[in-house]
This record gives sequence, C-alpha cells and structure tokens, in this order.
Amino acid sequence: MATIAPSIVPDNHTNSPASVPTPVNKADAVVPTVIDTPPASHKHSTTTTSSTTTTVNGTPVTVTKTTSSSDSIPVVTKTTNSKNFVYKSRNVKFEEDPSDYLKVSAESLIYWEHPKKSGIVFGGCMTVLILTQYYSLLQLIAGVFTLSTGINWIFVNTHKQGQRFLSGKPADKLTNPHSARLANKETYIARDRVLHVTRLFLDVVEEITQQITKLVLIEDNWRSAVSLVISYMVWTLAKFVSTKYLLGVFVVSAFTFPRLYLQNQDLVDAHVARQSKQARIVIDKYGQIVNEKAKEVMVQVSGMIKKKTVTETEKKAN
Repeated sequence: MATIAPSIVPDNHTNSPASVPTPVNKADAVVPTVIDTPPASHKHSTTTTSSTTTTVNGTPVTVTKTTSSSDSIPVVTKTTNSKNFVYKSRNVKFEEDPSDYLKVSAESLIYWEHPKKSGIVFGGCMTVLILTQYYSLLQLIAGVFTLSTGINWIFVNTHKQGQRFLSGKPADKLTNPHSARLANKETYIARDRVLHVTRLFLDVVEEITQQITKLVLIEDNWRSAVSLVISYMVWTLAKFVSTKYLLGVFVVSAFTFPRLYLQNQDLVDAHVARQSKQARIVIDKYGQIVNEKAKEVMVQVSGMIKKKTVTETEKKAN
C-alpha cells in the first residue's frame, strides 16, 4: 500500500504587499515522498532513501524521497510423513495351536499392542532385576512376608481396639476385619487354572527346545550363523559383565527395538538394502580376487608336489 506525502514548499510571498503569484517550476515545486508499506505477511522489505536539493524562488529546498520495495519470501512448510503405527495381533487360541499362541503373545508384548499390559510386564522385569541386584531372593521373600504380616497385624489390632473403646464391645465379640476372607472355604488356587498354567509352561519349554534343536542341527544356515555369533558375543561378554546387566540390556532391547523398527520400517529397510547392495558388490569384487589368488596358490602347490614327486622318482631310479 503506497502513501503519498507531499513535501511542503515554503512560500516567501505570503507576507509581501502584493499577492502576485510567482510561477514555480512544476518539477521543483512539489516532490512527493512515496512510502510503500508492505502488508503484514512473510515479505522482505527493501527501503531506499535519496535526497535532492532544489531552488524555489532563490530559496534552497531539500527534498527526500523514500521508496520501499517488498519481495515475497516463500514459506517452506516441512511435512513429516510419520506412520501412525498401530500393531494388531492375530487371533489365535491356545487350544488350537499352543506354539503359535505363545509367539503371538510375545509379539503383542514387545510391539506394545496393549501399552498398559506391556508396561506392567516391562516394569515388573526391570524391578525384579534391580532388586535382585542388591538383595537375594530369600531376602525379598522374607521382606514381603514381613511387611504384609506386620501391616495387617497393626491394622487388625487397631480395628479390634477401636471396636472395644468406640463401640463398647466385649472381648469375645470383637471381629476380625478379614473374617469374611477367612470364612471363605473355596480354594485359593483353582485347579483348572493350575492345569492351564502347567500346560502353558510345558508348551513354552517344548517350543524353546524345538527352536534350539533347529538351530543346533542347522535347519536354516543363516539363522544358525546369526545365533552362533550372538551366542559367542554373550559368552565373551559374560566374562566381563554381570549376568543381570546382560538380562537388563536384553529386556530393554526386546521392548524397544522391535517397536521402533516397525514404526520406521520403510526407512530401515531402505538403508539395509542399500548397505547390503554395497556389501554384495564388495564381496563379489574381493571374492573374485580371493578365488584367483587361491587358484594361483593351488597351481603353485600342485607344481611343487609334481616337481617333488619327479625328483624322488629320479632319485629312486638312480
């Protein structure tokens, strides 16, 4: 938006006795000052100021001209294409396929399908590892029993004394606040629950045994090679790092990396494919060199063997 502010040219004839208009050069009389005001937007303003001096009726007048130009600056909006990843596990029943059920349940935990459930399992595992780092298992069991029994002893006796002093009940009429639980004749451990847990435990052991057998007997060459490398790394690290620290790293990795991988699967797969391609090129390049060198060595060894055989034959003939 341009605002034109005309410059005021002093008139020296206002006080003259004769009001005779004096011709004034049009170019020198009024020189407008143009001020361009850029609108309130993402623009870059450039202001140029120039001054000129003119003479009007013998009086020097300085005229200042200010121009402003604005160039629009493009606003770059960065759009992050983030995948709103929601993991949904398959519906598998334990009775139909126990091994597949265990696999799906483990994936549901490490992929955080149900954040509350995964958080409880993850927090429980880390809590047990941290506590067993400073206390033995016997100390933990005894501590839990001591705290629970001591707190209940104080609660029950406080409740009974309150009945005696506040309600005026005799000693034989005082009731235990846990009397309903103590009068319950039902079993605390359901038999069907025990059978289910026992079968689940046996299926877990069976599945682990089958997978280890497949790895040891080299059912899949690549999986066995990866397992061999991991086992050797664990074997080496166990000499210098505590087992609890290794278990802690394993738990954190199991609940972190699979979820991160699935959320950024496209990026990770592209990077792995690019690196694998470069690795294959290097392997092919140097593999050919190694093969050629091996052939040369084999030729040299064969020549040496033949030469030695001929020499021994000649010695025997002589």
